[in-house]
Amino acid sequence: MSLELESLRLPYLTNVEVGQLMVRHFTDLNTIDPLLRIDVPYNAYITDMTAKMMNYQKGLLQAQKSAETELIALADAVRDKAVGAFGSALKLYTKSDDSDEVEACRCISILFGPFKKLNTLNYEAETLAIDKLVVDLQSPTYSGYVTTLQMERYVNRMNDANNEFRPLFGGRMVDSALTESFDMKVLRTELLRKYSDFVQYVLSMAKATNLPLFLTSLDMLNTARKYYNDQLAQPTKPKEEVPVG
Repeated sequence: MSLELESLRLPYLTNVEVGQLMVRHFTDLNTIDPLLRIDVPYNAYITDMTAKMMNYQKGLLQAQKSAETELIALADAVRDKAVGAFGSALKLYTKSDDSDEVEACRCISILFGPFKKLNTLNYEAETLAIDKLVVDLQSPTYSGYVTTLQMERYVNRMNDANNEFRPLFGGRMVDSALTESFDMKVLRTELLRKYSDFVQYVLSMAKATNLPLFLTSLDMLNTARKYYNDQLAQPTKPKEEVPVG
């Protein structure tokens, strides 16, 4: 085997790809016979990188949570708007000169009264409240009034918006680690600096000692690095340049 280190343009890997690369390395290196892993500096590198990797993964999770939170807020705004549109459309019929429309408006307005300020409720309570409102509007008691006012599309709009919101909120992450604050740029820089030191150490020791631990480790590191290097070489791959310090 060639005692050289596969080149890899680390600054061009996305944060997620850096995490995937590290997981691949740790998975591969953990398959090495423990009886071979007796080099003190080698084990110190692995321990330190493991600790840094744990924080890095928490940082990635927090970034994902931030994106998820934004999606939830946007979806909530959509359903708030749908409820508001229903209320505005209903209000127009208070000026109707058609007795059937006036009566339908009066009955639905009584039902809708407690639901006018749904946007002040927490996410879960609002979801349940919209569900109840839609069910009531589609019941035999009120569906005729809805038809009279031709407001089915407003009811469907509220229902659809609520159904689109539900899986986003229901799938939210509740990991307590997310209460911590992580600076991905710092975490990335520290992790990759330690990683660079580690691979250079492995390379140097492989050349100096020719021991199985370092030869095997170098081969595993190169295999993973080559994979990501090939990925970067693909012209259709979007690039995310992130300084590593």
